[in-house]
Amino acid sequence: MIEICGKQVRDTLQELLDPATTALVVIDMQEGAVYAGGAIGDSGHDLSMMPAVAKRCGRAIESARKNGVPIFHIRVENLPDGASSPAAWLRALYTAANGRPIDLGRLSLRGDPATEFCAACMPEDGEVIITKRRPSAFVGTELALLLRSQGIESVALVGVSTGGCVEATLRDAVHNDFYAVLIEDAVGAYDTVVHDAALTVMRARHDVCTLDQAIEVWDSASASAGS
Repeated sequence: MIEICGKQVRDTLQELLDPATTALVVIDMQEGAVYAGGAIGDSGHDLSMMPAVAKRCGRAIESARKNGVPIFHIRVENLPDGASSPAAWLRALYTAANGRPIDLGRLSLRGDPATEFCAACMPEDGEVIITKRRPSAFVGTELALLLRSQGIESVALVGVSTGGCVEATLRDAVHNDFYAVLIEDAVGAYDTVVHDAALTVMRARHDVCTLDQAIEVWDSASASAGS
């Protein structure tokens, strides 16, 4: 711990990722976000990063389960006929597509198999599922309430996409007074330039670690608790 303004503040990675007070937040690891066949892949978005991201997110989930770290699975789900998407939000999605011909009417649509969680990141019974309509998992959801109800003080984030939903959720975690750690090699995007730029910004403003470092912290804490 370090002292700031007379308050004890978590400082080391061991303190920030303490399994007793940390949750793993898995962002938008859905079939259509990581594999071809959904609106994203069919529009020409580059999915080359996604298989590795899905694999690493699966490792993060496996380690969290092994070490008693609660898991919160986030999914984006839009209502049919644009019912959950005002014109201003459709404009934001259109701009983010950067000229790619994405069918926004199909994007993360409720009931579409592409909106289901991918196999590597499938929730298990008892794990929390949060459905959102916007990039941040905190906007219009019960995420903050449910985290606090479980005594969570820190969140570790993995998923997609780096400069979109991941960064938005990371920022809002801090804005909602949670410690937040980005697991930087378990996130991905559809554009390497955007991915790298977002990582540069997040590394400058937030706590960041690798997946191996997070797993080492959780494994060590469990070993200490069992000795």
